[in-house]
Amino acid sequence: MRPHDEILSLGDREALARWEAMCTDCRGTQEEVLKGILAAAADSAYGREHGFSGIGTMEEFRRAVPINEFEDLAPYIDRMADGEGDVLFHGPTEYFISTSGTTGKAKLIPEGEVSRNAKNAVNKIRNAYMTGDLIRVMTGSESVMGMLRSKGLDPRMSTPRDFANTFHYYSVTSAIPDRRTAGGIGVGFASGKTFESSPFSKGLAYPSEFMGLADGEATMYLTMLFALMHDDVMVVTSNNAARLYARIIYAQEHAEEIIRDMRDGTIRSDLALSESERRTAEGHMSPHPERAAQLQAILDTDRENFTPRTYWPNLVSARFWLSGSVGVNVAKVRPLLPEGTVYYDIGYGASEAKVNIPHRPECGYGTLATMSVFYEFIPVGGGDVLTADQLEEGGEYELLLTNYGGLYRYMIHDIVKVRGFVGDTPDIEFVTKSREILNIAQEKLPAPRVLDQVISTAGSMGLTARQVQIYENAPAQRYDVYVESEPGHGPVDTTEWSSVLDSALRRSFELYDRNRKLGSLNGPAIHLMRSGWQESLYDRRESEGAPRSQVKLDTRIMNPPDDDWMLDEEESG
Repeated sequence: MRPHDEILSLGDREALARWEAMCTDCRGTQEEVLKGILAAAADSAYGREHGFSGIGTMEEFRRAVPINEFEDLAPYIDRMADGEGDVLFHGPTEYFISTSGTTGKAKLIPEGEVSRNAKNAVNKIRNAYMTGDLIRVMTGSESVMGMLRSKGLDPRMSTPRDFANTFHYYSVTSAIPDRRTAGGIGVGFASGKTFESSPFSKGLAYPSEFMGLADGEATMYLTMLFALMHDDVMVVTSNNAARLYARIIYAQEHAEEIIRDMRDGTIRSDLALSESERRTAEGHMSPHPERAAQLQAILDTDRENFTPRTYWPNLVSARFWLSGSVGVNVAKVRPLLPEGTVYYDIGYGASEAKVNIPHRPECGYGTLATMSVFYEFIPVGGGDVLTADQLEEGGEYELLLTNYGGLYRYMIHDIVKVRGFVGDTPDIEFVTKSREILNIAQEKLPAPRVLDQVISTAGSMGLTARQVQIYENAPAQRYDVYVESEPGHGPVDTTEWSSVLDSALRRSFELYDRNRKLGSLNGPAIHLMRSGWQESLYDRRESEGAPRSQVKLDTRIMNPPDDDWMLDEEESG
């Protein structure tokens, strides 16, 4: 039995124990996974071309299959999109996942039954760990335990599915568009597909049809309107915490309309809804005067109190990306959620694979998901391609993956860092895209780490950075750093801030400091941006077809922003 099938065949507790046993045999698990992938694709066009049926070892696989970029596999994927089967793997393509990474250019990633099941196995273990922590938090709260007992649930004897059928959760999830390829195969987004397979999907606090609304404001309004009808929301989740923050603030600003619609059982007439969308929304709507009165009492105390801290007091867990360039957004959400909320990483992954399994709260890394994908690693700075069992703690590597969905030795341009081991299986953290390396004078700084310094120095200047992007100004031999800050601050001396940032970078990065001493790098220049710049970046990416909850805005940018968004010296000072 393939490792991921074994996980899926077991109950939650037994699956977790089996996974932890697999973590003590990293190489053996990876060998079994590679064997299963090759067997599943031996009769495909790609498998026949590369002799999959005759490959018996990792080394033979490397000799037979080159490292691939998306463009290398695109001709095969085009055939699959036209409806042809047995191309990259045996059998039909169930659907395609549309990517929305940092490049802005959509790609179609094929998915079949086996690759879907491999991802579901990872989700099963992720949810098992989170459920264990939820139980610990719940049993320590008298109010939460009272609410659960009233619903007939004993947390100590429960599974993720039990929780899903008992309380509600709020998710910022990508729309699932009604789109098909020329061959009639459906196209979706990774987070939407994850939602469909999640045991928590039945507990969604709003009708799932609202994920596919055409208008962004209508989506925010209706998902919050319906979710606020429930006082038992216990989990919130969003890949990017900034998207949840935006919805909380939107509900705060539109609290009167939300409360009025909830009391009367109506839907705002000025929302940009099509006739069919409005019929769907109104079909789900009914008056909730008692809950509306509760929310009005909260609003009457102070509008700033109208947050999950007060209207979802039994919230126990929040799941976001805690690492990478979007991890910094979690800090904006924390003051708005109840004290004691457990923050869990949603898990590092991409459209191509779910790569790691977080196993404790407040931790932005997790154990490499060796039971679902075969991994290889290229050391940053060069060296032999390594397997998962050959990695060293503290090492940084560029990731290659081979999955059941027809991606072989596939370069996803992610750099990961080993943060320790569970058994002999590495814990890994996403660091940056390999294309997000700042490198004017061979200093090679990961842009997210420079971002951390910008945020830290902003705090020392009495500011909170809302959005940061960095441009390598090669002619000037410096980083141009563009920052939109949260409103409400006084004048900002960008010259002083640039100097403070330069000093912080010199202390933190040896190669940066060396190049500054040699004169091959100049100090950074900070430019303040007008309010609304971040939102315009999301608008642009959304217009290119990327749903907002999936968007990862670039930290390193290839071109400076439009001058119209930059504050002039008089405005910033």
